[in-house]
Amino acid sequence: MKYLSIILALLVIVACDKAEENTNTPTPPNVEIPEDENGEENGEENGNDDNWMDEVIDTSGADYLFKDGITGKVMFLEYNGLSNDYISLYDNATGLTLFLDLYSPMVYDYVTPGIYTFGDGAAMTAHRDNCYIHFPDDTLMRFTEGRVKVIVDPEHSSGYPYYHITARFVNDVEEVIAADYEGQLIAQ
Repeated sequence: MKYLSIILALLVIVACDKAEENTNTPTPPNVEIPEDENGEENGEENGNDDNWMDEVIDTSGADYLFKDGITGKVMFLEYNGLSNDYISLYDNATGLTLFLDLYSPMVYDYVTPGIYTFGDGAAMTAHRDNCYIHFPDDTLMRFTEGRVKVIVDPEHSSGYPYYHITARFVNDVEEVIAADYEGQLIAQ
């Protein structure tokens, strides 16, 4: 009986230590790492740890920067079993809107934190056909490459998720389009 009491006490201590972990920024969902033809991992982000948070997306020297005076909105959709989060960042001064079409595993009820590479709608990609700038005259600027980083505080004091979104895109004439948005996203 004495040993049982000791084992139970140790289990309580271990359980309490786990409960005190910081949950403000969740680890992105586990995404399978594709292997190359030799069966080795190709080094792409898999979301198993928080190393992705150290990546800096350079927004300096951008030809278009979405940073101050921005209104952020999001539509939460589902596509092919993935969460499809369609974000718009509207620049109140210029009238330009940057659209971000992000795909991730369906894990959270907010935009999944992590790095989104430019792609075709697979998990943890920013869809190349639906990321663009919309101009007030209804013309669009498309991109040839891009990357988006999303950090979320789901337990913000406001009661709503608080985001830090950084993105960098390049268009076909080598102009750099960047975003450095901090704030809430109004759900549509």
